[in-house]
Amino acid sequence: MASHLDLLDLLQERGPSTEGIFRLGANERAARQLREALDSVQEVPLQSQPAHLLAATLKDFLRNLPSKLLQEELYGEWMAALHKSSRQEKLEALREVASKLPVANLLLLKSLLSLLGNISRNVATSRMSANNLAICVGPNLLSPAKEHALPLDVLLQVTGQVTGLVEFLIEHHKELFGKNTGGLGRLPEQETPAPEGDCGTSEVPPVTPESQKVKSSSGQRRCPFIFCCLESQDDL
Repeated sequence: MASHLDLLDLLQERGPSTEGIFRLGANERAARQLREALDSVQEVPLQSQPAHLLAATLKDFLRNLPSKLLQEELYGEWMAALHKSSRQEKLEALREVASKLPVANLLLLKSLLSLLGNISRNVATSRMSANNLAICVGPNLLSPAKEHALPLDVLLQVTGQVTGLVEFLIEHHKELFGKNTGGLGRLPEQETPAPEGDCGTSEVPPVTPESQKVKSSSGQRRCPFIFCCLESQDDL
């Protein structure tokens, strides 16, 4: 195993077996330090970091994407697709909206949904159903334009709609994008129901990144997949 693994790769490996992943939070200072180290392409001992810290850092990254991963300008189209009358019509409409995403966003969405799908299928261990994951991750993926100007009752309605959308995407990502989305290993199907609940917060020690830069074999700086994926969007 490589000594330095990409954050998303580690979550793909460890997330499905971690109880409360994406629900339990992490020390804010630790998450900020890890995000800053990854942004600056510093060498970070990711393997030694708690899975909950990795998940919190990923959520922070998604939350701070301009226009969100699913693109706020497509909010109306996502909602219209979700409210199609039949399941097949929903799938076709959602696939059409997804095709309008920037290529880098779509690649990351596929990998993220595959990860969340594996976590939900391993619910007996992770204690995270598709609904739990949608509650915790959904608001970081999509919001309407000028979200902060919405009245509270409208904002609560929007949050519920986004949760429903993300839950559907998690449950049907294979039908939407194919069985091998994200290249993740398949975990056994589990039917044990997961406990419902709000996302909580737990404390983990701060990260102390190393100062040495990570180099690829070509001598260029290397960064985790999720950051390179979106940073290279203009080149696609």
